[in-house]
Amino acid sequence: MNQTKSSPFRLKFLAKAIIFSVHIGVLQSAGAFTVSDDLSDLSLEDLMKVEVISASKFVQSSSHAPSAVQVLTAEDIRRHGWRTLAEAMDSLPGLYASTDRAFGFVGARGFMVPGDYNMRFLLLLDGQPLNDNLYDQANLGHEFRVDMSLIERIEYVPGPGSSIYGSNAMFGVINVITHSAKKLPGLRVTTQWQGDGWREVNLTGSHRVGDAGPELVFSLSRANKSGRDLTYPDAVGLTTSDGTGSKNGVTHDLDSLRVTRAFVGLRQDGFAFSAWAARRDVHPSSALYGSNFDDGRLHLIDSSYGVTGAFQRAISADLNVNLRLAYQKITYQGDAPYFDQSAGAYVNRDQALGVWSSGEARVLYTGLPKHRLISGLDFQSDHDALQNNADLKVVINSPISVNTRGHRYGIYLQDEWRFLPDWRLNAGLRSDSYSRGDSNLSPRLALIWDAAENTTFKLLAGRAYRTANAYEADYARNPYYIANPHLASETIRTLEAVGEYHIDAGQELGLSVFDYKLNNLVRQVDTGNGVFQYQNQAEIAAHGLEIFHKLRRKNGLDFMSSIAFNQSRDARGQELVNSPHWIAKLRLSKPLWNDALIAAAEFNAVGPRTIEWQINRSQLGTQSQLNLTLTAARLAPGLSVQLRVVNALDRKIVQPASDEAPTMTLPMDGRQWQVGLNYGF
Repeated sequence: MNQTKSSPFRLKFLAKAIIFSVHIGVLQSAGAFTVSDDLSDLSLEDLMKVEVISASKFVQSSSHAPSAVQVLTAEDIRRHGWRTLAEAMDSLPGLYASTDRAFGFVGARGFMVPGDYNMRFLLLLDGQPLNDNLYDQANLGHEFRVDMSLIERIEYVPGPGSSIYGSNAMFGVINVITHSAKKLPGLRVTTQWQGDGWREVNLTGSHRVGDAGPELVFSLSRANKSGRDLTYPDAVGLTTSDGTGSKNGVTHDLDSLRVTRAFVGLRQDGFAFSAWAARRDVHPSSALYGSNFDDGRLHLIDSSYGVTGAFQRAISADLNVNLRLAYQKITYQGDAPYFDQSAGAYVNRDQALGVWSSGEARVLYTGLPKHRLISGLDFQSDHDALQNNADLKVVINSPISVNTRGHRYGIYLQDEWRFLPDWRLNAGLRSDSYSRGDSNLSPRLALIWDAAENTTFKLLAGRAYRTANAYEADYARNPYYIANPHLASETIRTLEAVGEYHIDAGQELGLSVFDYKLNNLVRQVDTGNGVFQYQNQAEIAAHGLEIFHKLRRKNGLDFMSSIAFNQSRDARGQELVNSPHWIAKLRLSKPLWNDALIAAAEFNAVGPRTIEWQINRSQLGTQSQLNLTLTAARLAPGLSVQLRVVNALDRKIVQPASDEAPTMTLPMDGRQWQVGLNYGF
């Protein structure tokens, strides 16, 4: 009996050992690209001074940041042709992306609940939080606020960040930083075509008045995607628009999409102003929310609008002040078609309006020897948090209208103390209070040791939280959805050890070992007979490790590989659903023929995982995808052309579905080609 139990464990261990060996082999092979000492002008000291701002809200070396920060640059985005923020994040160690054909999702460290809207990540745009006041949603797919061509870099800070950011920063903080005018041409026109019917036009411009004058950046883009047929193998027999069952599981002329985005930014002398407007509407084929299968009346429209202003000024050599104010608005309309035996076909309409203001005032003080103190207070006030639901033309379900306005105040203090020449202690504490009576304390400690000129070790501990949002707590629609206003806040406690080793100038090896416990997870459960309610769940525990290797050379070679292992269990000892045992990634790009061409390849493999749908469990095997990109960078002055093949090996890929989808898994597209044309002057 013991032999029977130990065999699967030994097989899993052997498989992991093989994967780890392959990864090490890749690292050694990558090191072989180092053919001479003069391939890079970067000194080791300069390399270790790569600066980030998102980990502590002030500029610091990535080696001294209280996290294993990862950075993606505009050049990374350009070389690999990523079209969404989720695609870009999917290239980072330990992250894995998915979609329900309506929204894009990202999981971290073995945790992703299908359909959870990325609410356990905090998404920032130039430091401004974007998670909305209704769903806590972090938009990572085509529903993201700005065009990818505007992004200068993406800073990802894994682990708990509530000690300076508050709610939502449980698994990480994603800060999208836009270009300044000096990084953009005066005018740039980009067009993109894709084999699935995607067509896009983007106009980006910039203007700078002198060396110290105001800088203006603007962008306007429009994209359309035509509908296509798609086969859902497990959908045969599902109810369609006329009440009959689907005969072949095929949807017809669905997954059409329209996206419109506009952005303007102005910067001068420590002042920054930005405004955006975005609208996305989609007819997904995935029959979400229990709607009819293959029914084109399933139609989702979401929009977002925002205005932000920030001011930064050095009051003295030791004191820096930063102020920020923002006003944001989101709207949502979802039409879901159903069939009722007595009333026939009808449409149920969900509508939402979220309007809120937020602000922050913080100071950075460096007047104490060996200390950097940052302190701040921020607030958010809801003007509207309105949710409506009603049937159109008929009354089968009781209409609802609920507006749950509220406000929040937070205060935080953090100190980076260099108590010995090679040692730093980063300690932070934040307190948040909510108008409905909730309060949360969020501590973080980081001990950082510069063990050698090229080696840094970090020991990190923190606690983060997320309050239940308005949709989880207050949405109710008889007889299918029950409100739960007494939901407790989710909390996560994380311990992590990080090692960073700079092999030479331009080459780095990193290791992160983590352990976390997540309490009071808020998740929608079926209480019986198809009646859903959000409820707090028992503790989840997970541990794992992430290894990455980076190589960047003066000749343009850019290589990154990573592998992550994870083990996660719920309170009953069962394996956590949608939690891959391992994730492996390779990313490579290299200029060719005197930089006239840039070739890039990206390979992602996601290991086996357990999936669950409406209390039924199953196993999803390893899935992999290879993307290839070729960019002709200098066809003419200012002109470049890019050809990209997504899923080049035409692998069959499916994604786990939420309980409100019609099947346990949702099929993804096969091989797709993409062509982009870029002209700037």
